[in-house]
Amino acid sequence: MNVRTKSIIGLLCVTTLAGAYFSYTEHQNNRQWERQQQSSTQHWANIQSIYLRDFDYALAESLAASTISDRQKALQSAIERANIISEYVRIGLITMNFQSSPSYEWFITEGSRYLPYPASEKGISLTPDQLEQIQRLRTFARTALPYLEQMRKNAFDSSSADIQQISTEMEEALSELDPVFTSGNKAYNEFRYNQNPYIPLKPGTVFAGETTYTATELAAKAKIFMGEAWNKGAGKQIVHMASGGSSPEFGEVMDFRLSDTEGQSTSSYTVTLSKSGHVLQVRRKGSISKDAAVEQNMDLKQFIEVAGAWMTRWSDERLTLAAKEIKETSIYLVYIPVREQISIPQMKVVWRFDRRTGALMSFDASNYFSHYNKNFPLHPKLTAEQASAKLGPYVNVSGKPKLKLHNDKLVYAFPVTGIEGVTHVYINARTGADEGIDYKL
Repeated sequence: MNVRTKSIIGLLCVTTLAGAYFSYTEHQNNRQWERQQQSSTQHWANIQSIYLRDFDYALAESLAASTISDRQKALQSAIERANIISEYVRIGLITMNFQSSPSYEWFITEGSRYLPYPASEKGISLTPDQLEQIQRLRTFARTALPYLEQMRKNAFDSSSADIQQISTEMEEALSELDPVFTSGNKAYNEFRYNQNPYIPLKPGTVFAGETTYTATELAAKAKIFMGEAWNKGAGKQIVHMASGGSSPEFGEVMDFRLSDTEGQSTSSYTVTLSKSGHVLQVRRKGSISKDAAVEQNMDLKQFIEVAGAWMTRWSDERLTLAAKEIKETSIYLVYIPVREQISIPQMKVVWRFDRRTGALMSFDASNYFSHYNKNFPLHPKLTAEQASAKLGPYVNVSGKPKLKLHNDKLVYAFPVTGIEGVTHVYINARTGADEGIDYKL
């Protein structure tokens, strides 16, 4: 046997051994994963069995109660068990590799929704309808329990397909039961309504009392704001109202688009204005493809100048550039008001530009107007030295504090060291109260 033959045989042996080791490792990994699934299934079925049995026990206890308070206590216990079961149903959908029973989830969800109604009953006895619905829930629980017990007992000795078969059989059995029925139940519907009464939205609290404009006048304002973005192309361009709507904050709002004389859209932009003439948003339909993008070679300074021109048309208040970020093909510029040297980040205005072409992609001033009429505290009552006395004993001030708004409160933001992960401590500049920390991992 020559050297070459020996080498080939040796290589084949090594390859065979490597393949066998890989197959063994793969088998072990699959087996470990299967065991984890079996353990998760067993744990899930065990939890479901325990709480479903407690659920049925509480319902039975409510029927056997001799006083109103004992009945209410038992029904409240049933509600709590139903909520826990619902939570574990959701967990099971994530951690377990089989399709759960929709009827099982439906019964327990409807049960937790229905039971507060009989729990509120003030009479010495429940109504016939309440008794019937409780009995339906008990039938559900007592039907499902044997299947859950079977899953629990067989989880470690059965395949996923076997467990799935048990789940399917449970679904078939539960689907034949009479469901909790509340349709047309006036007393129940009134109870639900009283729990969550409908409160009509107040129209336009932000711009209440401001002068309003007609659609034609708003269209003109939209065109002025859009400037050159809309003043391009041959032929007559017409700004028309595309749609309308309302919100609890801004009241009536209108969307405007640009079209030709035949009504065909000639621009990708939609501009949203409040009835009082404030530009709330600009959205561009679609994105600019790589092939259609004509490189402008604009630097960040030029984008800031472009945004500044838009800002001049948008508002008389001059805002300060607070953040800039480049993400893929977009540049984001965030502006905020600075009033009496206090930054107000809650009132941010966000511009997004295509960094290749310089085109505006979106504009959002909704946060700015959400706080439009809010009076922020801008004058501290404590000095920085007085506020620093409120700091805890385990932090060391590492720099000059800054006044800022944090959760709508005026605070001194003290840069600190001494506690891992804590970079700033916030002390209320008016009361001296601790307003939290800036924490980073």
